[in-house]
Amino acid sequence: MKIVVDDGVKSFKEIIGLLRGFDSIEFEYLNSFNISNDVLKNVDILVVRSTVKINKLLLDKTKVKLVCSATAGTDHIDENYLQSNDINWFHCPGSNAESVVNYVMSAIQFLHEKSIFQSNDRIGIIGYGNIGSKLKRALDFFSFKNYVYDPFLDHNFLVNLKKIQTCDLISIHVPLTFDANFPTSNLIDKSFLMEMNSKTLINTSRGGVVNEPDLIEFNNINYISDVWLNEPIPSKEIIDFSLISTPHIAGHSFDGKINGTIKIINDLQNFLEIEKSNKIFNIEVLSGYLNNNKPDYQGDLSLESYKSNYDIETESNIFKKDYKNCGNTASVFLKSRARHLNRRDIKIS
Repeated sequence: MKIVVDDGVKSFKEIIGLLRGFDSIEFEYLNSFNISNDVLKNVDILVVRSTVKINKLLLDKTKVKLVCSATAGTDHIDENYLQSNDINWFHCPGSNAESVVNYVMSAIQFLHEKSIFQSNDRIGIIGYGNIGSKLKRALDFFSFKNYVYDPFLDHNFLVNLKKIQTCDLISIHVPLTFDANFPTSNLIDKSFLMEMNSKTLINTSRGGVVNEPDLIEFNNINYISDVWLNEPIPSKEIIDFSLISTPHIAGHSFDGKINGTIKIINDLQNFLEIEKSNKIFNIEVLSGYLNNNKPDYQGDLSLESYKSNYDIETESNIFKKDYKNCGNTASVFLKSRARHLNRRDIKIS
């Protein structure tokens, strides 16, 4: 059996070397740019990140019967194609949720430092999934008044979208959907913006959730974004327009990446039906891996802790400068992602 692994999947090679039951498997580690239909002809399993598009073009007439994506999002996966061709697939929902929350809290700290956000301002959360629920917990910890909208859930504390539009700051945490009861594609458009009282919008979901031309035309919103239309070649205009611009790294903490890797390896050993004794050993190794890599952050938790842990303004300044000097090319975007610091998550229990 042969497994091709994107060499950008955090510590996969290191961790798999600590485990039992994989000795008979041939692993090949490739850069995402080199994962193509030709190299997959005699490959049984593919392990990727979101940079690899999983579709017919990639998998047609290959032996691949399982795709593992070490990511929370799935918009790079053609689910209908996989289902119609009996190809199993796994991904990692929630694996980097805490990391995204850390990004948002760092953004709020930046806004507070610049006197754009006040401690008594109201925060609206769109989406109460893995990330939205953890963000609410963090906001509650700091006693920030917050409201949550999610049309798919029925909690007593949820509010309607009109209420969210009255908040001073809105943070978006939804998947990009088109054919759904409540589609999120272009959710934030001109009509939405006209009803907003908000001064600030934070987007860590997907670029297509916000209509970027409408946002630029509206021109009076502080936009903080980590995600963009047409990645990895977003428009220079939206990068310049945004108060804070980062290259899709909100979920790229050490913990977020390792959580994804561990989830994929667990799914993989279940799929391969690894012998029970080996599986028990592996589960212990996997569960202890993060504990053996203690977070660098220590001390009493304050809003300023998020800046000391991750300085969002510095990363944005570097990214904007790169875009200004080098132009909007895929290489600029991808190099900026690769340069992201090896940060750890701050967790609120």
